[in-house]
Amino acid sequence: MKNEAIDLVIPWVNGEDPAWQAKAKEYMPGKDFTGERFRDWGTLKFLFRSVDRYLPWINKIYLITDNQVPEWLNLNNEKVQVVDHRDFIPAKYLPSFNSNAILMNVHRIPKLAEHFLIMEDDMLFTRPAEPSDFFVDGKPRDFLVESPISPHEEFSYILMNTLILINQKYDKRKILKEMPTKYFNIKYGTALIRSFGSFFYRHFTGFYNRHCVQPYLKSVYKHVVEEMYPEECADTMSHRVRNRDDITEWIVRYVNLLNGNFVPSSPNRSAYFEIGNVDGIRKAVNEEKKVSICMNDTQVDDFSKTMHQITDILSDHFSGKSQFEK
Repeated sequence: MKNEAIDLVIPWVNGEDPAWQAKAKEYMPGKDFTGERFRDWGTLKFLFRSVDRYLPWINKIYLITDNQVPEWLNLNNEKVQVVDHRDFIPAKYLPSFNSNAILMNVHRIPKLAEHFLIMEDDMLFTRPAEPSDFFVDGKPRDFLVESPISPHEEFSYILMNTLILINQKYDKRKILKEMPTKYFNIKYGTALIRSFGSFFYRHFTGFYNRHCVQPYLKSVYKHVVEEMYPEECADTMSHRVRNRDDITEWIVRYVNLLNGNFVPSSPNRSAYFEIGNVDGIRKAVNEEKKVSICMNDTQVDDFSKTMHQITDILSDHFSGKSQFEK
């Protein structure tokens, strides 16, 4: 993988932008845009700084936006490409405010490399990483760990829809016989307990999804979206906002796992935090042990205070401007 280009794809929206809100209200009447799903608190700049510090070898950064550009972003940097929805999503599906639909089209980004990473804007790289942290012999590093879907929110419908499609095409028992060491692998550590609990069920009960940087192959992405599940993916794309009948782009990951096209890796190389866990975020950033972390925006008692605490942590650690800033 030393000579293979690896791109980074970052979907981003500034939900506080009045122009964006005006457009979105037509499709989301009565929606409150002040909640955690829409507020922007400046982590994107630190994401770019983390790339500059820890992954200088990244080939190209594609920032997916809906007619928005961060005011601090240096568009003259040849590594950065702002990609508007109109540049890669078929016009009949626009405008789109559905992250499932938007990410279902990622493989259509012009000139996207075969090997690429998807990273949400609430994530950071937190230690030096090499291409081999994400791909080995051209295959994504990943983990095939079962984890039963625990329905507790609207997104559970989407996970279930996706899992039904997977179970209709893949025979769990056959896969266990063909690649037992990719299902039960010592590198998964304590996460194996999840698979042990699901082992005796005839069908897959769900998959362990870490909120972390995800490696993909463009050819597999295209195959899944356009050839394996073209109708189901098109149906999701047709939904301008998130819908209970959607499927998630994680279906691409699931297919890649069940085809055995990956190198087993520990799920614990990344960490997930809700923003209320300020101490955990501080420790992870300063220790530089995890490849990446996710700082998920959730309800906290004092958002302004929490935001400033985390911003201070990131400002201290990533104090200098990156090459991607004006």
